[in-house]
Amino acid sequence: MLKVSLLLSVMVLLGACNDVQKGQHVEVYTIETLEQNDEGIWEKDGYKKVNVINSSEESDKQIKTDIKAIEDYYDLKGNYIRTEVIHSYYNKSLVTLYEEGDERKKKLSKPSTILIPDDNLEHFSLDDLTNEEKKRVRGHILSYMDLFE
Repeated sequence: MLKVSLLLSVMVLLGACNDVQKGQHVEVYTIETLEQNDEGIWEKDGYKKVNVINSSEESDKQIKTDIKAIEDYYDLKGNYIRTEVIHSYYNKSLVTLYEEGDERKKKLSKPSTILIPDDNLEHFSLDDLTNEEKKRVRGHILSYMDLFE
């Protein structure tokens, strides 16, 4: 009877581990960039175009996030400055409270985001991406992740 009890307990614990909520968001937008002046006041200094894949997994035992992004930076006049390709991840165990994470960046010298028009830097967000657009943006971003290998 003890073996049966132990087996059932293990099965319940394993079943609880399978309750993982997964999500992935593919986003395309522009946002203002800010810089702190000598007086400590944050001022708008430009814009960035962003293509991003934000993936997350959450359970009662841990939280994981993984962000892959391409960011094109522009000044207030719309002149291109630089591009950053970013891969960051973060993991936290809710059991042991152990945390780990890392962020890697590569700089490029040509605009690399897609689906964002050049004439709409201030307020652009493609909220309802079609499945085709999501697939295209996801593939585009993932093709840049080779820079980190």
